[in-house]
Amino acid sequence: MSLVYEGKVAWIFPDNFDVDLIVGVQHIKETNPEKFLPLTMKEYEPNFLEQVAKGDILVAGKNFGYGHPHFQGMAAMRKLGLWCILAESFAPAFFRSEIVSGMALLTVPGITERVKRFDRVRVEVEQGLVHNLNSGDVIKGVKPSSIILDLINNRGMIGFIKAELARDLGKGEGD
Repeated sequence: MSLVYEGKVAWIFPDNFDVDLIVGVQHIKETNPEKFLPLTMKEYEPNFLEQVAKGDILVAGKNFGYGHPHFQGMAAMRKLGLWCILAESFAPAFFRSEIVSGMALLTVPGITERVKRFDRVRVEVEQGLVHNLNSGDVIKGVKPSSIILDLINNRGMIGFIKAELARDLGKGEGD
């Protein structure tokens, strides 16, 4: 398993950021991604959709994902191809819901002071390392547990269960 993400820092969120704000609280009851995707980050960066590319990486301060655990903001980011978030820390409910959705979340103390928006970074999730390709800095984060790595590698709980079932079904009786 090689969990490496490389891309530019698409955005740096402040401490205690409520992810409902990504699409706007007024749209939080919308369940169709095609309707809330065009609203992604409009209140913060009107050109965000034009500036972001598949594989880009989000960075955040402390307690990222604070607030209600609504799915729309991060569903929009996944739809855009952003599958990796580096944060000083995560709100516990957010962390649980996004790990089971397959988002690569890495706790990296000091990350907001060591990268800038649009820096290119390479994230070695298994090692808990972030390489700032612009500055040459190597930033040490917290290595995820093996179960979290499995969930990320399988793009979430559904993929993880499918992989486990396939593995179990591949074993014959008496194995």
